Amino acid sequence: DCDLSNLNTTDLDGNIITSAIFNDYDVTMVNIWATWCGPCLSEIPELGKLQGMLPENAQLISICTDADTAAADAKEILKTSDATYTTLLPNDGLNKSFLSTVTAVPTTIFVDSTGKMIGEPVVGVPGNDAATAYLEKINALLAK
Repeated sequence: DCDLSNLNTTDLDGNIITSAIFNDYDVTMVNIWATWCGPCLSEIPELGKLQGMLPENAQLISICTDADTAAADAKEILKTSDATYTTLLPNDGLNKSFLSTVTAVPTTIFVDSTGKMIGEPVVGVPGNDAATAYLEKINALLAK
């Protein structure tokens, strides 16, 4: 089971990120991707678009599974995609508690204000209009 309630890592800019990142939001969408993954890269501009469409009580963050070794690439990809959401680096704790359960990238999960998973994960890119597909999923989770 995916659980980010003990999250403790850093983001691409070196800021320490803990599970407190979830506290102010009813739903956080967590997109897991890699710099070498073609479908991931094609999805990132959609995520950048989604970011501007989110309701106030929802947020989007990502985890780049190879950002520990490819941080410069990850930053460049996000920048060229106008994706300004927080992107986390993998570390031992995150790998053991959570990333070891991810079998494919991109995978997107949704967590509540404590970092516990809600709803079903989305494996792969949900169609040609990923931003709208994700927004519908987030709105459905918020309505529960």
